[in-house]
Amino acid sequence: MSDHQFLIELLILLTLALTSGLVFARLRLSPIIGYLVSGMIAGPYGLHLIRNIEQVKVIAEFGVILLLFTIGLEFSVTRLLRLKRLLLRGGLAQMLLSGAAFIGLGILCGLDIKTAIPIAMALVLSSTAIVLKLLSERGEIDTAHGRMSLGILLAQDLAVVFFLVMLPLLAGQDLSFSLWKIAKVALLLGGLLVFSRYLLQPMLLSILKSRSQELFRITILALILVTAWLTAEVGLSLELGAFLAGLALSESPYAHQALSDILPFRDTFLAIFFVSIGILVNLDLVIAQWQLVLTATVVISIVKFGAAALATILCRYPLRIALLSGMLLFQAGEFSFVFLKAATDLSLIPENTYQVILAVIALTMITTPLLATQAERWSAAIAVLFDKSLRKMQPEMQERTANLSGHVLIAGYGLSGRNVGQVLRRFDIPHLYVELNAENVSKGRREGEFIVYGDIASAEVLSELGVMRAKALVLAINDPAALARTISIARQSNPDLYILARTRYVAELEHLCQLGADEVIPDEFEASLQLGANLMRRFNRSEGHILHVLSELRQKHYTSMMHKGVPSHGLSILEGGRLDYQAVPDDSPYLDASLAEIDLRNLTGVTVVGVIRQERTIYNPAGSFCIEPGDTLMLLGSSEDVQRASELLHGHPL
Repeated sequence: MSDHQFLIELLILLTLALTSGLVFARLRLSPIIGYLVSGMIAGPYGLHLIRNIEQVKVIAEFGVILLLFTIGLEFSVTRLLRLKRLLLRGGLAQMLLSGAAFIGLGILCGLDIKTAIPIAMALVLSSTAIVLKLLSERGEIDTAHGRMSLGILLAQDLAVVFFLVMLPLLAGQDLSFSLWKIAKVALLLGGLLVFSRYLLQPMLLSILKSRSQELFRITILALILVTAWLTAEVGLSLELGAFLAGLALSESPYAHQALSDILPFRDTFLAIFFVSIGILVNLDLVIAQWQLVLTATVVISIVKFGAAALATILCRYPLRIALLSGMLLFQAGEFSFVFLKAATDLSLIPENTYQVILAVIALTMITTPLLATQAERWSAAIAVLFDKSLRKMQPEMQERTANLSGHVLIAGYGLSGRNVGQVLRRFDIPHLYVELNAENVSKGRREGEFIVYGDIASAEVLSELGVMRAKALVLAINDPAALARTISIARQSNPDLYILARTRYVAELEHLCQLGADEVIPDEFEASLQLGANLMRRFNRSEGHILHVLSELRQKHYTSMMHKGVPSHGLSILEGGRLDYQAVPDDSPYLDASLAEIDLRNLTGVTVVGVIRQERTIYNPAGSFCIEPGDTLMLLGSSEDVQRASELLHGHPL
């Protein structure tokens, strides 16, 4: 009967999680908030719908184990090296600053040092799940504040492993390790290293050869559970074992498949974990001490915000990015719950204090999505107030850009920006780069580029770079909010400036053009055309036909933008005619004749802008260029002109 009762309660729990998660998702808030609310409603301090709390905790712990496994899986050496500066400098600075502040505040509030330290450890952590979801939904993972936030979050996730190992030491357990215990840990770690390097991949390969996805998933789950059990047997935590299992698999070619198979399990069990945390929140105590809870929430948020902002500034990012990072990382995270519960089980934190901190963590997580929607606007507004003081910090920029005129500003020293610069160099057009990443700035200077460090979205920086005297601005950055802000400021500063922007998504094209961009190149659209073109080449379709189709699709797309009222000076060619591709017939009367002899422009009104011959494109051919069988002409003109040219090349009406 009890088993049936638990199944009924589990069904109630999942129904509440589904309903609240759906409601909060519709409100464009994190479903995690809904899960927490579900637990509060269903728990013993709410409607008393869930009574078998211990069984719920067991299921929830499995969610945490899977979460740590996926984090270990994503911790590839390559990824760590790419973010090493942000991870080491930014992550450590954020944790040390906020940790010291929380320990000091705890002691001032009368807490014992053994209580203040684990509380500080729990509160320095931020929510990887919420922050990465927000960044991903807004396409800001590769932005400056996205990379900064990711570096700090990765450092925190690594620190969780060490925090969990240190926690029993704070409780006075295992203060002196015996040689045998040390040997067991060393044997386990060494065995995992040998297993992951020499045995894991052959084992997974043999399982995959069976073509059974079920066997692969069972193997991965078994690997997680066995490693977690082994680490627990040698005196370490289950979570550490799951992390090590993920780390062992991270360099394997099967890591992505393992991640995709585990994610559904992880997300389901994590939903139950967050519900279980909501169950533990004592609503009566929170209501009775609401002033303390609210004050603690504000203080903790301010400390976390300040620590993240200072850490970002230490990584040589400007104020706007520092404020943005602080507004994204001010909350406590999912591991804060895990750590607090573990500390409470070890009697390090009193029950009343635990309940207050639990409520504070839940509140900070609930407010994060709400604050994130305003973070860009607020951070930009605050940064503007300090522009005049920041101007004194840019003597190098003033000195190097004072006499520039008729130049091109290129925002971003990534692949797109560097390629644009190479084109400008070939035509001897003066240009300079603006970059937020200090490593890219150093790299550019080593390569002899004119590159300055600065935030292109700042009106003061644009002014120092001579935007009023510039001829063009090329925006090759990945930050949608900064892109929109820069276009607006640049257009107001220089109405005659030619603004060329790159964006990821077609949906942003109209908005950016309305802000003042002359041309917007959507990666999403152009990449899709290249995918289609490569596919058709694989099917051995003629190059002329492929280019003809691409031209039609481009014309259709950009013309539709013009019909929506999107200004575009660069579409003048399409406005005055069309670019068409005409294959020269094998029986054409003009075979072996030169373009001057055919005289298509005078006879039909079209201009030959290129000739495709044996998959090679010859642009702007001379008048002496002779037509050969198999050639395809690139014709520019109106539909009627192109039709007349086609009939002329065929030698008869079509």
